[in-house]
Amino acid sequence: MTGFVPSRGDYMSTAISEIAARIAELEHQLERAMAEEVEAKRREFLYVIEKGKVAFKLEARAAHRAIRQSVAAFLREAPLKSLLVAPVTYSLILPLVMLDAWIWLYQAVCFPVYGITKVDRSRYILLDRHRLQYLNVIERLNCDYCGYANGLIAYVREVAARTEQYFCPIKHARRCSGVHRRYREFLDFGDARAYRKELATLRAALKS
Repeated sequence: MTGFVPSRGDYMSTAISEIAARIAELEHQLERAMAEEVEAKRREFLYVIEKGKVAFKLEARAAHRAIRQSVAAFLREAPLKSLLVAPVTYSLILPLVMLDAWIWLYQAVCFPVYGITKVDRSRYILLDRHRLQYLNVIERLNCDYCGYANGLIAYVREVAARTEQYFCPIKHARRCSGVHRRYREFLDFGDARAYRKELATLRAALKS
């Protein structure tokens, strides 16, 4: 009696699932290692987090202020072309704030209807670099601007990923770069039976 011989597609699906599981475990290990490293850096650079805010010890603040570059020196050393394009660089704040507000509205109105757990914005947008006393006022502004922009994009990406998982959790026919972390659990392109069978399960997972 001959047994079941899996197809190449079955082998590929199993291999991909195993790799995805290893990646998930490695991500957990990486998170633990990074948390340990952050704690070590707190001790090394003499700061603590109290009630969600960063506080440096007195000797650290003094050392930071001693090496802070003045605004005048910063502007003198900045390339002229960087100063000229600065208005365009900062003009991006307008669409970013609009996107932020629109995504908040979208989540507030739509996610409760769909039964999707809302994305915690505070986990993605962290504005704490302005507390670094070795940065002058322009450098602090730059750091918070970049932190806001990149945090917002990550936050919006997760909102979009949850929306995609609800409406169309199907992989693309071709490999694409930069997929979000939820994409690995999506259904294979062309697998109609799996779509009808697993869609409800994937949607239910968004409630946890």
